[in-house]
Amino acid sequence: MMRMSSPSSSAAPPPAAHRISPLRLYTKHSKPRHRHYRLAAAVAASTRRTGRRSQSWTPPGRPGGAGSIWVNPSAPPRPGAASRTLRRLVELDDLDAALRLLLGGPSTATSTPAAASDSVPEPPAVITCNILIKKLCARRRLADAERVLEALKASGAADAVSHNTLVAGYCRDGRLSDAERVLEAARASDAANVVTYTALIDGYCRSGRLADALRLIASMPVAPDTYTYNTVLKGLCGAKQWEEAEELRAEMIRNNCHPNEVTFATQIRAFCQNGLLDRAVELLEQMPQYGCTPDVIIYSTLVNGFSEHGRVDKALELLNTMLCKPNTVCYNAALKGLCISGRWEEVGELIAEMVRKDCPPNDATFSTLINTLCQNRLVEYATEVLGKMHKYGYKPDVVSYNTIISCLSEQGRVDDALKLLNSMLCKPDTISFNAVLKGLCRAERWCDTAELIAKMFKEDCPIIEMTFNIIIDSLCQNGLVNDAIEVFELMPNYRCTPDIVTYSSLINGFSEQGLDEVAFDLFRSMPCKADIFSYNAVLKGLCTAARWDDAGELIADMVSKDCAPNEVTFNILINSLCQKGLIDRAIEVYEQMPKYGITPDIFTYNALINGFSEQGRLDDALKLLNTMCCQPDTISYNSVLKGLCRAEQWKHAEKLVTEMLRKNCTPNEVTFKYANQLFVSNRTG
Repeated sequence: MMRMSSPSSSAAPPPAAHRISPLRLYTKHSKPRHRHYRLAAAVAASTRRTGRRSQSWTPPGRPGGAGSIWVNPSAPPRPGAASRTLRRLVELDDLDAALRLLLGGPSTATSTPAAASDSVPEPPAVITCNILIKKLCARRRLADAERVLEALKASGAADAVSHNTLVAGYCRDGRLSDAERVLEAARASDAANVVTYTALIDGYCRSGRLADALRLIASMPVAPDTYTYNTVLKGLCGAKQWEEAEELRAEMIRNNCHPNEVTFATQIRAFCQNGLLDRAVELLEQMPQYGCTPDVIIYSTLVNGFSEHGRVDKALELLNTMLCKPNTVCYNAALKGLCISGRWEEVGELIAEMVRKDCPPNDATFSTLINTLCQNRLVEYATEVLGKMHKYGYKPDVVSYNTIISCLSEQGRVDDALKLLNSMLCKPDTISFNAVLKGLCRAERWCDTAELIAKMFKEDCPIIEMTFNIIIDSLCQNGLVNDAIEVFELMPNYRCTPDIVTYSSLINGFSEQGLDEVAFDLFRSMPCKADIFSYNAVLKGLCTAARWDDAGELIADMVSKDCAPNEVTFNILINSLCQKGLIDRAIEVYEQMPKYGITPDIFTYNALINGFSEQGRLDDALKLLNTMCCQPDTISYNSVLKGLCRAEQWKHAEKLVTEMLRKNCTPNEVTFKYANQLFVSNRTG
C-alpha cells in the first residue's frame, strides 16, 4: 500500500614574469614601514616613562602596585574581597562554591575551591545571602538554604527578608511544619513582619488548610495588609466558601484595610467561574465606593462569564458600558456568546465595530469563529472566515485548517477536505492527514487512502499510532478483518506500537464476524491493560455466540479489576438476551443497572420493548413505553406498533400513532408501513 566531483589538483605557481621580487615588495612598502617604525618608537618611549612612574609611586588599591594580588598573590586580601567573591559566585549560579565560601567544609561539586585568602572571617553580605537562599529554595535545597540563614543569624546580619524567603520556600515545597518553625524563630528574634506571616498563610491556603489560615490572620501580632487578606480571600473563593469570603472582606473594611482591584477581581473571577454572575455584577458596582476602578481584565472576566452561561445580551451591555476602553479580549468574549447563540449577523456587526474602534480581530477571534462555526456544522462560513484572515494581517495556522478539514471529513465531504489539505498555506501535520484519512476510510476509498499515506511520506510527515488505528478500525468495521491484520503487522516497521485502541478495534472486528474465540484469545494475550472498550468488544462476541457463562465471568473480571461496566456493557447484554428470546433474563440484567449507578438510555428501552413485542407481550411493552425515564423515539413506537399490528389490535395501534404524532415524534418509513396496514384493516373492517 505504501511503496517508495570537486577538483583535486592544486593551483600552479604564477609564471616568473608575474612574480613580485622581494626587492620590489620592500621598495613598494618602504614608506608605511617607516611610519610603523616611528609609531613603535613612540609607544616604547611611553612605556618606559610609565614604568619609571610606577616604580616611584602607585595609588593605593590600583593594580600593579607592590600590594596588588595580581603581582603578589601572597599579599593580604583587600577589605570586602570575600563578599565580592560570594556575590560573583551567586551571580554565576555556582551555589556549591558559594556555600563553601560562606560556610566552609569539603567540596561537593566540580567547581574550583575557594582561595584560602577568601576564608578570612568577615560579616556576610545580607543581600547576597538572601539571593542565595532564594536560589537554593528554587532548587528545593531547603536544608542548605536554612544553613545560610543560620550563618546570617550567627553574624547578626539576618533580616526579615532572609526569614521570609525561607518560609516561602518551605511552603512551596509543602513542608508547612518547617515553615511554622522558621516563623516562630523569626518571631522570637523580632525578625518577622507582615510578609513572613503572609507567606505561611499562603502556604496554608495552597494546601487547603483554610481554618489554619484564618486562625493565623486573626492572631498576627502585626496588622495584616491588603495582600494578606487577598491571599486568604483567594483560598476561600477557590473552596467556594462564599459567605466566609464576604465576611473576610467586611473585616478588611472594619480594620481600615480597604480592598483594592485585586480583592474585587479575585471574587468576581470566582463568581463568574461558578455561574454566580449577578453577585459578580454587585461587586463590580461596589468598586467605586472604595476608590477602585474596574480594569479591562475584570470586564473581560464578566463578559466571558455571561457569554459562557448564555446571557449574551448582558455580555453586550457590559461591553458597551465599560469605564475603560475594551480590548480584543473583551470583544472575543462577547463574540463567543454570539457564536454560541448562533447570532451570526451580530457576529459580523461586532467584528466591524472592532475594526472601526481600532481594535482589530486577532488569532483568538478567528479561532473562536472557526471552532464555533464547525461545531454548528456551518463549515462553509468557517471556510469563508479562513479566507478573510489575510485581510487583517493574519495567516491561518495549522490548527484552524485542521478544524475545518475535520469538519468536512466528518460530514462526508472528503474531496473538499482533500482539496483544502492540498491548498494549505502552512505545512500540514499528522493531524491534518489523519483527518482526511478518516474520511477516506469511512468512504471505503482504500486506493486514495494508500495515495494519501504515500503523500505523508513524501512530505516527511510522520505516521503515528493514530494513523494505523484509523485504518485498522475502518477495515474492521467494514468486515475486512484480514486486511486489518496485515496493516497491524506493519506497525513495527514504522516504529509504532499497537495500543489498547488498536487491540479493541481488532477484537471488535473479530466479534462482529462471529470469530468469538479468536477475539477472546486476542483479548487474553494483548500486552496492554484492558479498558472498558476492549471488555465490551469481547463481550459482544461472547453474547453473539450465546456464551453466557463466559460473559458472566468476563463481567466479574471487569469488576475485580476496577473497570466498572457502563451503559454499553448492559446494552450489549440486554440486546443479545432479547434477540435470543431470553427477555426475562434481560429484565434481570436491566434491574441490576442502578446498583452500578447507571441509568437506562433509549437503546436499553428499545431493546426491551422490541423483545416484549416480538414475544407478543404487548401489555409489558406498552407499560415500559409509558414509564421510560427518557423520551421515546420513533424506534420505540415502531417496536410496539409492530406487535399491535401482528396481533391485529387495530384500535390500540391507531391510538398509539395518534400519541406518537401528538408528542412530535417524527414517523419514518417503518411507521408508514404499519400505518398502511392499519388503514387497510379499517377499510376492510
